[in-house]
Amino acid sequence: MTSRPIRLSAITTSAHFLTETRDLPPDSGDETSSLYGLRPSSVPAALKEVKPTWRRDLHALLEYPTSSSSAFVVHILITGLIVFSGVITIIETLPPFTHLNLRLWFGIETSLVALFTVEYIARCLAWSTDFKTFFSWFRSFFAVVDLLAILPYYIEIAIRADTTSFFRFSILRTFRLLRVFRPFRYSSTILLTIEVMFLSFKRSKDALLALAFFIVMALVVFSTLIYFAERGTWDPNLEVFINVDGDPTQFESIPAAAWFVLVTITTVGYGEIVPRSFLGRLFTLPLLLFGLLLIALPSFVLGREFSLIWETMSHEQQPEDIDGARLADTVQQERDLSNRKLAQNQREISHQIETIRNHLTLLTRELRELMDAQRAIGSEKKE
Repeated sequence: MTSRPIRLSAITTSAHFLTETRDLPPDSGDETSSLYGLRPSSVPAALKEVKPTWRRDLHALLEYPTSSSSAFVVHILITGLIVFSGVITIIETLPPFTHLNLRLWFGIETSLVALFTVEYIARCLAWSTDFKTFFSWFRSFFAVVDLLAILPYYIEIAIRADTTSFFRFSILRTFRLLRVFRPFRYSSTILLTIEVMFLSFKRSKDALLALAFFIVMALVVFSTLIYFAERGTWDPNLEVFINVDGDPTQFESIPAAAWFVLVTITTVGYGEIVPRSFLGRLFTLPLLLFGLLLIALPSFVLGREFSLIWETMSHEQQPEDIDGARLADTVQQERDLSNRKLAQNQREISHQIETIRNHLTLLTRELRELMDAQRAIGSEKKE
């Protein structure tokens, strides 16, 4: 069963940084298309006009894995090299392997850099149809990552210094694994999930921004309160503040208190800084309750939007194209229905609470009458 593409351009901007889609990919080969589960599409007119022929073939070979069997093999080999490079970078930091022959690691690194350099030069040639096209590709996300992955090696060779003590730029090659998403840009569940998550965040931005505002306000207010509650008294001899236990206070500044507040409201709780005074612990109690709301509210908002959009897009996969306005209306209708159900549940709960209150009032009245009757009986017995 052939899956159909889901086009979201009519309603929002998708996460194109994963796919770097500039044109529709040439997908003339049925063999590689069946491997990915994609339906063939026509070669873009812009790519057909690329001259000479070798540059057009090189561009398709490197940028469109489903264009031919050779492009598919090249894509698999490059992906394997990227994974191998990431594994080597990780293994190289393990203590049992750090004392191995340095020539071994240098030889592996040199071989990988040489292969990635050839690939980078080939991509430069493939995109050098004109200066505007080349510059647009050169400043793209993947081109910058590709350059940063190989450039430090040549800098080390030139200056004869080791830059790994500063940062292992070779780990940036793992970002190139994002290219794996490119063959799935039609209707893959992976890319569909990313698109739905992107839409969920976009539609929930108002609620998330409001929540972020309250977090910042709570951070500032409670950091100040806890700082002054836990600061203690000044010791002129030690020139530090002393807490109630006689030790130097851990809340030596408002930023230090802000770290404690942030760790508390996110329910992380490292425990390296804890309040000692009664007042400091009293101020911490609202933070614990606020932390529960902080975890629950974003999860509820994002989960609700994700489920609404996912259900709508799943139901709309049968048509060839999804109308953006109709999708937005459907999502809005389902959201309104959800709100009506929530309001109905709240009304039912309020009605139940009112009924319970009336029962309690009636029971209280009967209990009061019973107590009055007992008092009257007691008074008659005394007389």
